Amino acid sequence: MFERMQRALARPWGAFYLLAALASTSVVQAAESQQAHVISKQWYADYEVASDGRATTTYTSANQILHASALEDMKSATFSYSTSIQKGEILEAYTLKADGRRITAPPTNYQTEVNNGRDGAKPLFSDYTRLSVVFPDVAVGDTVGVKYRIADKEPIFPGAFSVVQSFSPFSVYEDARITVRFAKALDLKFESHNLQEEAASEDSGLQVRTWRYRNPSPRTYDEADEGIWRLEEFPVLMVSTFPSYESIAKAYGDRALPKAEPDARVTALAKSIVGDQSDPLTRARLLYEWVSRNITYGGNCIGVGAVVPRDTDTVLDNKMGDCKDHATLLQALWRAADIRGEQVLINAGSQLDLPAIPVVSMVNHVINYLPDWKIYLDATAKEIPFGYLPSGSHGKPVLHVGAATALATIPPSAPDRAQQHVRTRLRISADGSATGDVQVSFKGARAAQWRTYMRDLKATTVRDFVRRTLSASGFKGKGELDRGDLSEAKALADEYSFGLTFEIDNYLQAGTSGAFRLTPVVSLPLSVSRFAFKGDQAPVTRRHYCEGFKTDESYDIELAPGVSFAQLPESMTKRGRYLEFASSYKRTKTGVRVVREVFDKTPEGICTPDFMNGWQAEVEPIAQNLKSQIFYKRKSR
Repeated sequence: MFERMQRALARPWGAFYLLAALASTSVVQAAESQQAHVISKQWYADYEVASDGRATTTYTSANQILHASALEDMKSATFSYSTSIQKGEILEAYTLKADGRRITAPPTNYQTEVNNGRDGAKPLFSDYTRLSVVFPDVAVGDTVGVKYRIADKEPIFPGAFSVVQSFSPFSVYEDARITVRFAKALDLKFESHNLQEEAASEDSGLQVRTWRYRNPSPRTYDEADEGIWRLEEFPVLMVSTFPSYESIAKAYGDRALPKAEPDARVTALAKSIVGDQSDPLTRARLLYEWVSRNITYGGNCIGVGAVVPRDTDTVLDNKMGDCKDHATLLQALWRAADIRGEQVLINAGSQLDLPAIPVVSMVNHVINYLPDWKIYLDATAKEIPFGYLPSGSHGKPVLHVGAATALATIPPSAPDRAQQHVRTRLRISADGSATGDVQVSFKGARAAQWRTYMRDLKATTVRDFVRRTLSASGFKGKGELDRGDLSEAKALADEYSFGLTFEIDNYLQAGTSGAFRLTPVVSLPLSVSRFAFKGDQAPVTRRHYCEGFKTDESYDIELAPGVSFAQLPESMTKRGRYLEFASSYKRTKTGVRVVREVFDKTPEGICTPDFMNGWQAEVEPIAQNLKSQIFYKRKSR
């Protein structure tokens, strides 16, 4: 709790951890599991903001440990700060025993870790100093307390200040307080939700604003909490001097865009990558793929480097950089190849709503945009083909840096851009065994991801892949894997195919007569058969990230003498607003041919509760059809 909260405050760019994370289901569930283990008896954040945007912040916390499972995490506290632009110190640390005794942490319980370069040089990635303290003699029922301070030596953005503080509605807070003291000349704006604000006051020539929060009876997680939370649902305070989101884009661009001007080295590199290619979109793709494949991720936590890209020479020398470095280098390469490109600020987490008060941490990631083709790209996200974005990107608000109109929204992506096709040939013997082969092909972002997965398999894993895959589905068998085209030239292609052959000893597992549900022998992300589990869901009350796709699977089943299918599922065709489905079960001269197709027409992006509930209503009969089984008979051995 202590360290995560501090990271969110000490790293203004790229660290809106608590609020953004709480908007996602996984952290909501994590909060629920911890709510009875630790109680926040006291949590204070006191900001004093100077007229140039520098802040001195004092944090005070006291947490009571109620369960043994929390002891390990709560026995120590850690925070970090940027050495070049901040100064940090722990003012006090103690254990308050359940019997009332207070034990002060001795000097030997403190630890300081400093990041430095070699021979007095500056470090490459991080100049953060990490301060830790171990609380003495901690047991269940005790309270651990710490007070520490971080003072800015220079502001992260000259003349500006921006911070967000939120609380989990799933945790106990007995006494939480946020105080902001600031110079009258500073035009601070405030937005709060679900906090109690006290009357504004003055102290020693400074304006004083205070908010309090108590949550003695925390919220209990239930299915209604699934999905994306709105900002106003949180207990949250946002503070900022920025007059608009356009001003945030400008503040970033003022220091970033000059670094995107191509020098001789970048120009020569761009020419070597595109060669004699004349098509501008192809040139843009080649340059994107080069950055994505050749520049690995390395953070920049050195002073204002948290919001200012490195020089392109540094990035190229080390073949490494963070999101700002990727975006700036790619923009420079595009410019060298006479291609218009922009940098775009976006939220890296799950938060979709821009608050009325413009805060920096709401746009804590940098991607790129090609305005001539209206294509957004994220070179930091590896294994994403040109023209695609990582999951969870579509539907988010963004800020275009240096553009005439900064504020925009990434539009939804067409559902048919994601496709999966599965072809299975199967021969079932009278003893219940089966042999056959499967061919799988992908279209879209998953193509590159599956190619990378297959490429990175170790030799022993390749040898045992089919056996392990069959075992995961309850089959005993063996086979061979054909990993398809893994050439470097295809690394980021949006089409990929692989195949496998198999021999299964126990395909029919219920004796001489029984039934089974037809599914691919290999688990795949978009299998039609997965829709069998989509029915009978609770009503949706929140927005969700959603994605549509086209998927189909065919089975050509040959039945050996002595085995027959006594009953087949009914064929079905259904066309609705959200889903199109068709299933066909036909007998052939040698067995059965099955074809099943689903077109989920959901655009990739953000779905409203009404959309999700309408989709759920349409999937119910499809799920029932897919749950239908094939009944078989076979001769005994």
